[in-house]
Amino acid sequence: MSTAMARSSGKPLRRMLIVSDNQSYTSEQQFAPLIRHFAAIAARTGVVFTFMDLAKAKALPAERFAGWAAVGLKLTFATPAAEAADTARRILGAAKAAGAQTILFDGDDDLSILWPDILDAADVCIKKHMYSDLNTYTRTFVGKSNLTDYCHQTFGVSFADNIIPRTDGLNPEQIGKIVLGWNIAQDDKIHDLAKDIPVQATEGPRNIDILCRASVSPGTWTYGMRHGAVEALSRITGRYRIHAPTDRVSQTEYYGEMLRARLSVSPFGFGELCWRDFESILCGSLLIKPNMSHLKTWPDLFVPFETYIPVAWDYSDLEQVCAPYIADEDARRRITSVARLRLTEALKTRAFTKRFEALLHTIDMT
Repeated sequence: MSTAMARSSGKPLRRMLIVSDNQSYTSEQQFAPLIRHFAAIAARTGVVFTFMDLAKAKALPAERFAGWAAVGLKLTFATPAAEAADTARRILGAAKAAGAQTILFDGDDDLSILWPDILDAADVCIKKHMYSDLNTYTRTFVGKSNLTDYCHQTFGVSFADNIIPRTDGLNPEQIGKIVLGWNIAQDDKIHDLAKDIPVQATEGPRNIDILCRASVSPGTWTYGMRHGAVEALSRITGRYRIHAPTDRVSQTEYYGEMLRARLSVSPFGFGELCWRDFESILCGSLLIKPNMSHLKTWPDLFVPFETYIPVAWDYSDLEQVCAPYIADEDARRRITSVARLRLTEALKTRAFTKRFEALLHTIDMT
């Protein structure tokens, strides 16, 4: 049926093969909106997808890559670098030889590029988010990303024994291959939550001023970034109704807390974005988050004082940032309403298919 819809679009029928190792659920969710809006994308753009497991793709003879307009590849970050490069050369090399455009799908949590060799094998790399200043991609980082490097520089975290002790910078030609796709707001978890929590459910009383579930083990490399929020909240507990527990609760109870919280503090984790950002927005809790001006993403729910409130990375200004919105309910609601509307609009089929069509222009697949 999707092929028929693609033919009826008035656009040339183009088949895209997407190969993945299926090793990480959160990474695989990069494909969730492609699957969800499969028919609508075909009807608007003429593009239809086939998804294939990496093991099966490796077994294909080279001639089987003929006939695809594009071939995409995604590998988990835990893949050894030499193996990743060999896989990319085999699959993307065969696809390119057959006349297909080659795409690296990068579903990692962070902004960086792990394997420069794979970028060399691909025509484009679709990221969920990327640095606003592209020159950042020329930097060498301790660990995998800007965040691991920050934790090394600020908290003395060593990545010497990590699977990725260091990441080298890219050259300008490689940087030019990076394009912005869509972020985890399009994941099934957020899409389903938007249906489960209608706007009416967010209008109840709120007896928590600031909510923050950010505690992690001191042995985790993200501890310094996240514990800074916990410490900052502990200093103002007597002045506000703070809920910053360390226990784990059910998903239902977790959302119940968000529906009762005026503000939600969402620290960085393995990457800058996390489901908590969008869960907070859908629950009508004002998102407080370390300043996000160093990145760009879509949908962009990180417009300062329009959809979220930025705080310093060390949380030194947390009370100064939060206090006005605890005192002024109208100001708080104005921002939460805008944020929720923009998110729910971005989740609609029409919005995503329009975004995907624009992406096709960017990667020269029109």
